[in-house]
Amino acid sequence: MKSTIAYLRSVPFVRDIVTMQFGQVIGTGAGFVASIVFARLLGLQGYGTYALVLGCAGLLGFITNLGQQTTALTFFAEAYGKKDREQMKNVLQYYFVVSLCSSLLIVGVILVLPWLSTLLYSDPTIGALARIIFLSSIIDPLFVFGSIALQSIRKIRALTILENSRIVLQLGLSVLFIYQGLGVAGALLGSLVGTAIMSLVSLSTYASICSTYNLPTLREVIYVQRLTHVWKLVKSGFFIAIDKNVSNQYPNLFIVTLGIFAPESVVGLVRLSFKLGSLPASFILSNISKLSSSVIPTLFGSGSAVSGSLWKLIRYASALHIAGTAGAILVIPQLIPLVYGDAFSVAVYPFIVIALLQTTNVIHIVNVPILRLHNRIYYTTIFNSIGFVIATAALVLLQEYVRTTLALYAALTLYHSISLLVVFKVYGLVKARYQTT
Repeated sequence: MKSTIAYLRSVPFVRDIVTMQFGQVIGTGAGFVASIVFARLLGLQGYGTYALVLGCAGLLGFITNLGQQTTALTFFAEAYGKKDREQMKNVLQYYFVVSLCSSLLIVGVILVLPWLSTLLYSDPTIGALARIIFLSSIIDPLFVFGSIALQSIRKIRALTILENSRIVLQLGLSVLFIYQGLGVAGALLGSLVGTAIMSLVSLSTYASICSTYNLPTLREVIYVQRLTHVWKLVKSGFFIAIDKNVSNQYPNLFIVTLGIFAPESVVGLVRLSFKLGSLPASFILSNISKLSSSVIPTLFGSGSAVSGSLWKLIRYASALHIAGTAGAILVIPQLIPLVYGDAFSVAVYPFIVIALLQTTNVIHIVNVPILRLHNRIYYTTIFNSIGFVIATAALVLLQEYVRTTLALYAALTLYHSISLLVVFKVYGLVKARYQTT
């Protein structure tokens, strides 16, 4: 046993996974603590306002994600593996240019946010507060710039420290600003200031490793002479951006829609329920998903083993996720009134519904790698988009006849059911591939 552990510790890939998992636990724990602290300090009404602001910003967040981060990480790592310094510079210039374009779009949205929130909620304050989040989004690419390099050169420990330092700093500053009487604005300003500080640290870190790892300097990245290579990478990141932006609308679209006809206190309870309901998936499915992304492509070379192996993966992942969800349903309802306060105890019911519905996400750990392997990832975008449209319409219509929470449960059930239909497309791809092997 000791020799096995010693061997595993000597494998760089295993060490990186363990380090990332440790960082994930810290990040998830900090997020959980933040939800408790904000709920306690802001109260039910204030937390509802905070939830609505985050939902609005998340719904419009597609302008901050044009696929540049995932695309840059993929191609920069490839270029670094080849020690192609010119291509590394091209990739970082792509990231710089696209992020700059995204920032210009954000400025345009910032100008009209109060008007939009007045149109939706008759309250310009929501839009004014959302401006703080978008200002942070303008700064954030500077932080990501350094993290792309650290992940590519496999400095996972430094990356984990950098990312978790930002999370802890943001939380500390937010609490400090709230205690100073800034309320919801304080919570958002803490995130903004923390991002600004850690972006400087990230850029300094990148500058310090340039010469050691033969990376392009910041001056070379900023000095863009032509855009031909930028355009090539823009095309590569197009479908990645669409798929991620559509997926990221969950649960923001439902929270924003709910805020149109429900009190902010209800919105706050629902947001808390989504946050707690996603905990089992965060701890269990995330690592299984990472593993399946690399394992599933190799299965298609094993002939008849494909079908059986996929079913085993689904069964084992389902068992783990269902067990984790069952444990959460038994424990979290007891903790909500104790940790968050009696005012938040009603969140127990939507939490249970959301946690149960999210067990269906286990099928996507197989769907997504197979669709990527066959260049059909746009299938998930199509089904998710259809699901959002139908579910949102159902939420708006049903709330006229039944309680708001019941309308929400029905809408979420519709969304998860429709998104699962992509499994038939995946089955067709697996069957066709299986028959040709």
